[in-house]
Amino acid sequence: MSDAPHSHSHSHHNDGHEHEHNDGHDFAAANAKHFNENVDKFEDQPFAKEFAGRQFIAYLGAYPFDGEKTVMMDFACGIGMVSRQMAPYAKQIVGVDISQGLVDEFNLRVKNQGLTPDELKAVCVQLKGEEGELDNLKFDVIVCGMAYHHISDVAKTTQTLAFFLKPGGVLMVNDGLKMDVIPPMLMEMQKKANFKDVVPHTHGFEESEIRKIFEDAGLVKFQLDIMSKAKHHTFPGKVFIAKGVKPKA
Repeated sequence: MSDAPHSHSHSHHNDGHEHEHNDGHDFAAANAKHFNENVDKFEDQPFAKEFAGRQFIAYLGAYPFDGEKTVMMDFACGIGMVSRQMAPYAKQIVGVDISQGLVDEFNLRVKNQGLTPDELKAVCVQLKGEEGELDNLKFDVIVCGMAYHHISDVAKTTQTLAFFLKPGGVLMVNDGLKMDVIPPMLMEMQKKANFKDVVPHTHGFEESEIRKIFEDAGLVKFQLDIMSKAKHHTFPGKVFIAKGVKPKA
């Protein structure tokens, strides 16, 4: 979901990783359906590849990746536009998304790139944060790009992601900062038929809101920075990258 045509995550999209809802609406199912039906549109829009490149640069600048050691999860991974760039900088990357169509395209592109599933693969699953999931794999770093606005219960999702971090592991989330004035472009997007079916957070997030979500998930050393020059089609305003660390025992 993270490379999303509609929004963006990835995730996407990955949205919900738990069938949370507003007024009974199942955003996770709506996003899975939307992205399954739009897999072929991911790279149609001119911003997509450029923005994936900006995410890649931001992640590399925010975490000391080690190609021999780092195990990474790309949550709401979409078709893997970011993960494929990250592959040389990590020992293993697992993409997670709730859209089977996106996951299939992700894995096809990995195969075409000549990488093995041990290096890079995606799985279609709604994570719950329980023992046994993902073969009990824990991660040094988890990234989630432009998918939080698709997720109804971001607090629960953050707690789930924290579960999958190793002690000392880092969660990095990027999405749009809340806008006081909604730009005309975004207002037009919000008029589209299914926009509000797949985007519960239409105006972005406050820094204080993301900080509390991270802290409530037990993450420390919270840091939020603005991705320089980064703009995303759903959020013509500022795009942030937030970072938190799972405490060591």
